Amino acid sequence: MQLQVILWGLSILGVNNIPSTWVLKDIDNSLQSQYRIPSVCYQGALGHIYYSMSTTFLPSLQEMANPCVRPHIHHYPEDAGSQLDQPWQASRWLCEIDPTITTPMICKAWQDFYVFELMKLMDGTMVVPEHWYTKPAPQNSPPFDFKYWARVWRAHPVTSSCTHGYVIHAYDIVEVPASDLLLSFPCILQTYHVSNQLDPCNIIGLIRVRGHGVLPWTLTDPTVGNGWHVWAHGHRVLSYMIWLYCDNTSGNMSKKWNKHNSFLFTAAGLPHVMVHKESSIHFLAMSNIVPPLEMLDGIVDQLE
Repeated sequence: MQLQVILWGLSILGVNNIPSTWVLKDIDNSLQSQYRIPSVCYQGALGHIYYSMSTTFLPSLQEMANPCVRPHIHHYPEDAGSQLDQPWQASRWLCEIDPTITTPMICKAWQDFYVFELMKLMDGTMVVPEHWYTKPAPQNSPPFDFKYWARVWRAHPVTSSCTHGYVIHAYDIVEVPASDLLLSFPCILQTYHVSNQLDPCNIIGLIRVRGHGVLPWTLTDPTVGNGWHVWAHGHRVLSYMIWLYCDNTSGNMSKKWNKHNSFLFTAAGLPHVMVHKESSIHFLAMSNIVPPLEMLDGIVDQLE
């Protein structure tokens, strides 16, 4: 019926070469098969059947692929000093969040620098980045070099009769700008023989507290580096923070309340002026039977 109304309107406006209803249906089916957001069926812990929109496709199709939205999404925390206007400027993003789920890399020139991999600074120091963040670029400076920063751990070379490698001092934290980055982990692997350095694949362990013993290195496979570095195959890897919330509304148009619980999310990296727009709010699941926590199980399974 809707397609027939559209075709009727086109004919009233005098549009030529109007397609038939069947042609429009075929086009719609083709577009739906390629670009629709799939839904996932779940049976909750209490036995209820419910459906949730795929959290894998929603951000990529409705946010990252949208040229009006994508340039405004922030993927890195920002150290803005005493200024606190946006979510990515808060200490939760900058200091408290687990670094294993933040954006794991930055791209400088033709090199990709990942967290928990050895990298070499301009002064020859070997370090391991723990966290990437941004700072407001000073005036009259190259925007990339002074915008992206890293909180790094110093890597100390250890040579003895029984072992050769690096011990990572996690208590010895230094903040370095992107302008100080010289070589990423893959480049060090290709050049350490020439520069007479130790094998970067040999990480002996980690010291978290000064004066304590050396703990095993478990953050990555040191012979491979960060897993994202391998899986990305040269593509950029960005974290996508979301605000996930549950709301309820009535399913009736009358005054009689018919409670429907729904889960929705917005991109946490969007500025306040954009995040509250209707187009920035994305639907995930709704039910008037399934309790919210039971629906949340399926959504969490997808995110994990």
